[in-house]
Amino acid sequence: MEKLREVHVRAALLEELYLKYKDSTDTRIINELGINFGQSRIDVAVVNGIIHGYEIKSESDNLNRLSNQISHYNMLFERVTMVVDKKHLEEVNRVVPSWWGITVVKNVNGEITLIQKRKGRRRTSQDKHTLLRLLWKEDLESFVDYLGYPKAMKKMKKNDLYNIFSAKVKLDVIRPFVYEALKSRQFWRN
Repeated sequence: MEKLREVHVRAALLEELYLKYKDSTDTRIINELGINFGQSRIDVAVVNGIIHGYEIKSESDNLNRLSNQISHYNMLFERVTMVVDKKHLEEVNRVVPSWWGITVVKNVNGEITLIQKRKGRRRTSQDKHTLLRLLWKEDLESFVDYLGYPKAMKKMKKNDLYNIFSAKVKLDVIRPFVYEALKSRQFWRN
């Protein structure tokens, strides 16, 4: 039998997520969300009242990048779920933080099922700078208006705005703005 690839697992995961959130007008499911200007990328992110990342490790994947991914994901996501083939379960269980969830992929005659092994917990600590870096330039300009800052700030470079907002704005103000920007963005790659 052919090895289960990431594309198959992603399709099963997306189907499950779309079914779960089909009636939610406040939820956005994002494929391939880049983090820290592309230093890392999570397979699927769900944004609603929180940001929940799903990382897929299929039968044909390896875990070479996992330690780097863990450090990036820990800075951004309030919840993370690893969706893994059973061949990775033991190592993933050993290396991912205890607050992460783990779901195992089961393939019976081409029928893919996702089985939750560990629920995971919500964590509210986030790195403000990493969260702000999800915003595009036009989002940052809107944030200037949202905060009531001088309009002249809109002419500043992105990194300068990131640094100012990170230093001066509280996480509980940044978080809902970023989530709304992600949910309302029109041009995601699929």
